[in-house]
Amino acid sequence: MTLIKKISLVIVSLSLVAVSSVSSAKPFSPKKPIELIIPAGQGGGADEIARLVQGVIEKNDYASKPVIPINKKGGSGGEAMTYVKKKAGDEHTLIITLNNVLTTPVNQPELGIDFFNDFTPLARLITDTFLVWIATEGKNTQGVETFDDFIALAKQGNLVAGGTGSMSEDELLLGMMRGQFGFDAKYVPYDGGGAVAKGLVGGESDFTLNNPSEQMGFYQSGDSKALVMMTPERNPAFPEVPSSYELGYPDLEYYMMRAFMAPAGIDAEVEKYYTGLLHTVYHDDEFQTFNIDDGKLMSWLEGYGLKDFLAIEYEKHGEIIKNFN
Repeated sequence: MTLIKKISLVIVSLSLVAVSSVSSAKPFSPKKPIELIIPAGQGGGADEIARLVQGVIEKNDYASKPVIPINKKGGSGGEAMTYVKKKAGDEHTLIITLNNVLTTPVNQPELGIDFFNDFTPLARLITDTFLVWIATEGKNTQGVETFDDFIALAKQGNLVAGGTGSMSEDELLLGMMRGQFGFDAKYVPYDGGGAVAKGLVGGESDFTLNNPSEQMGFYQSGDSKALVMMTPERNPAFPEVPSSYELGYPDLEYYMMRAFMAPAGIDAEVEKYYTGLLHTVYHDDEFQTFNIDDGKLMSWLEGYGLKDFLAIEYEKHGEIIKNFN
């Protein structure tokens, strides 16, 4: 046998082994309940989406094992991120991520969280928006009907802003507004967006920068009102609320991602399974209807597109934090 023929046979043999290995790889299926970690308290936007995802999965038997939501609200998401980091390689743990996955590792370097190496990005399902909210009967905001009214009042000082935690998205937004409009306000952190909303209508704070869903109940009951939405266009769920662009403030634009990640070190088949599961949930009628009615923007993103998005957002939030400090 010639040398060329021998080499050819070796190549063919190796190719057959490779094909056999690929074809024998079994699709992943959960073997025990799936933990869904929520880096915030109950009643906020992240908690709402996580529990909606859980409900849609279980109602339709989209997964062979139950999904168990677990709130870990400490440290502006640091508690949750540390927990997931320690679960590297775990095939039965997911985390819903807010923008705090981009900011908390920077603000709390002692956690030792490496955003790009400690998590496996799966998919972004939703982009949430922010509005400036006041209580309809707020004792310190009586007579405020427009966003410009609010800015004029805020420049007088003494207003209290309720938020979801130190250096969280709403405090960063407050910092952006301070710089743009030249006012100051005391920032009071709560355990989550739901508690922030209750604090506003309960008279504990004068304004908040809540997501739509967190204030929706109070908005619908007439207990709170929105002055501006930080987007280029109006949102159909809030047709009477002007956009920041409409009012002449295009720099006042900001969004919250609602994405899902797994720990680092999982196999490709596991990543494929959970991405597919989330894709099924995303296209579910109940999931779509609820979020659209709630004023959220449906914005599926996965794979390299998601990783590029996260890299850009990480850099952008680094600049926001730098300017804030």
